[in-house]
Formats: sequence, C-alpha cells, structure tokens
Amino acid sequence: MSAQYIPACCLLMASIRKRGESYLIVVSMGYDYNGKRIKPKQKTVHPPADLTPKQREKWLQEQAVLFERACRNDDEDSRSPDITLAKYIELWLEKVAPNRLAKSTVRRDRQDIARILPSLGHYRLRELRPEHFRSFYAQLRKTVSQETKKPLSENTVEGVHATLCTILSDAVEGGFLHHNPAWRTYRYAGRKREKQIADGETVQKIITALENESIKYEIYFKLIIATGIRRGECCALQWRDIDWEQRSIHICRSAVKVTDEEIFVKEPKTRAGNRYVYFSPEMQTLLLEYQKECAYITETYDCRALEGEDFLFRRNGSRLPMTPTTFTWRFKLILRKNGLPENLNVHSLRHTNASLLIAGGADVATVAGLLGHSQPSTTLDIYTHAFDKNKRAASAILQKGLEI
Repeated sequence: MSAQYIPACCLLMASIRKRGESYLIVVSMGYDYNGKRIKPKQKTVHPPADLTPKQREKWLQEQAVLFERACRNDDEDSRSPDITLAKYIELWLEKVAPNRLAKSTVRRDRQDIARILPSLGHYRLRELRPEHFRSFYAQLRKTVSQETKKPLSENTVEGVHATLCTILSDAVEGGFLHHNPAWRTYRYAGRKREKQIADGETVQKIITALENESIKYEIYFKLIIATGIRRGECCALQWRDIDWEQRSIHICRSAVKVTDEEIFVKEPKTRAGNRYVYFSPEMQTLLLEYQKECAYITETYDCRALEGEDFLFRRNGSRLPMTPTTFTWRFKLILRKNGLPENLNVHSLRHTNASLLIAGGADVATVAGLLGHSQPSTTLDIYTHAFDKNKRAASAILQKGLEI
C-alpha cells in the first residue's frame, strides 16, 4: 500500500488516497444539470495497526464501499425520493433536454410525453417497475390515432419507449434512480417492414426522370442516390464543403426546420456523422455546371459573387438553406409525373444507396462510415435483409465451386 493513489476497482465513483498513516476516501458526486462538477465527499480513515498489507487493502476497499453507499443514500435523500415521473419530466424539459437535445427532438419528445403522462405520470420514480411499462405499451397498441383513425403504429410505440428510456437514463445520471427501469421492457410486436428501396431498374428510371427537372433538383436527388446522405445534410451543404481534387464532400452539418420557427443548421448528433463522402467524375461535371448557374444567379439577383459559405440549395434572395420538406414534396411530384412507385420517398434514396453498396460487396463498417452511423451494429440492424442476400449469394457461389 505504498502507492499515493489507489483506485477502488470494485467501486464506481470512489477512490482511496494515502495520507501519511491515514487514508482519504473520495467519492465523486458527478455533475449538476448545468454541467458544473458537484463537490466530492471525503472521509479520512485509519486502518488497524495489526493488519497485513493484503488485509489492510481489503479493509480499505470495504470502508470505501460503505462510505460510497452512505454518500449515495444521503444524496438521494436530498433529491426528493418521492418525486413523480410527471414532476421529473417537468424538471427534465426545463433543465436537461434543452442542453442535450435538438429543438426538433424535444418537440417530438413532447408528443410522446403527452401519451406517457396520463398512464405513468402519477407513479413515483422509484415505484416504476417493468410491468408498468409493458402494460403501458400494450395499452398504446390499442389506442386509435385521432389523425389516421387507426391504432397507433408499432414505430410510434417504439418511439415512446425510446423517449422514456432517454428521460429515465437522465434521471439515473442525475441521482434520482439507481437504474433505468424501462430498459429491456419493450419488444417489437409483429414483423418489421422492410425499408422502401428502389431496385436497379427503378433507380435508372428515377435518374432519367431527374434529367428532365431543373438542375437544382437533379443535383439534389442524384447526390443522395450517389452518396446516401440524409436530406437535411444535403440541404446544409456549402460550396466550401466540396474538395474538387479529391472528389469528396465534407458532411459536417444538417438543416433542421421546426414548426413555427426559422430553419437553422446544426452539427451532427454523433462524431460519426461528421464524415466524407465521394462522387464520380460525371457528378463532378454536373456539380461544376450547377455552380456556374448558382454564381450567375447570385451575381444577377444578389449583386455579389458566390461564396464558399453559400449553401448549394438556398432560398431565393436569402442566405438560408432550403427546407428539407420542399424536396420531399418535389420528389413525390416527380414520382407521380413519371409513373414511378409512389411508396418511395427521399429517404428511400438513402436506403437505395446503402443497398447498392452492400450488393457491390461493401463490408458493414464501410457502409456505416459512409452513412454516418455511429455503430456498425445500427447499419447491420437496418440492412440485415440486404446483407443476408449477399451471404446467400456468396454461399451459392461457394457451393457451386465445391460441386465442380
């Protein structure tokens, strides 16, 4: 025990420091809602003199466990042990969510909260049990939507569960709970629908149809097909993001439109969202042609030169990006006008890109990196069907080779 700093390996937040003949136990109390570190709690202990080094180490670890437990209990007592879920959600919306989530996410979460509170809001946080959540999800599946007049979709139920997990995880971090009681309480009911993906023939028809549109819309939709970027990421592209020599585009922001608010751009949610995607020589030629048109429009109507900070897709007479829903509406119009499958949408083009990459033999890590998924497991979960097709094809080739 000669070391000056001994981590208590069996603890979460406690450490032991030697101070002469005594030892100082320090328990970190985490951070408050403003991100400011809460003052750690400390206790000095004196091991009995007749202990061997191993006995002394064990005694110190036990003292650290007991002190940490006491600190946790004291802290929880100061954090309203009888607080209800409704009261905590009120606190969460005021103090936690604005600092952690995008405005659009908070707005969506409020819709889920409106469904959560009538059924679960009256429970104290520490009364919540897995059966409460399972019963609530079963109840949601029977609820009829006022808009569609049909039972809520399973995706809606899954979204409510995700919101609950987020809120209760923050409650754990804030010291209101020991663990998240909503974890592992949801199981998808029924069969998940496959993503809407355009097959090779349909992709070619879409590309042909786009060539009859203005170059702005042609570029926008072809970029998503070619790179798999999200529609908000495409709206937020600036000319400075393009590296003409490397034929790459830096994806580093996304355009977001919240109801009743002006459109704004924000950084990616995860580090993986900040990435580079690549385009072909043919796309480069088209982009350069579009850049010349944008430069002409800017000089003619704005009386200035096109700048690197200008958005590729910006509103007329404004420096703001176009709204993603504008392209959603336009794509539906293009599909209808050309007799193409109307079950497709802009996000289908992203799925189509991923499917084409997988069909071309790209591994899951590469696809995840290009799409901006933080975990390859997310990519694998979304595109299991496409990867399974590749596995079957590879297996068939192998079997054929073995027969020879």
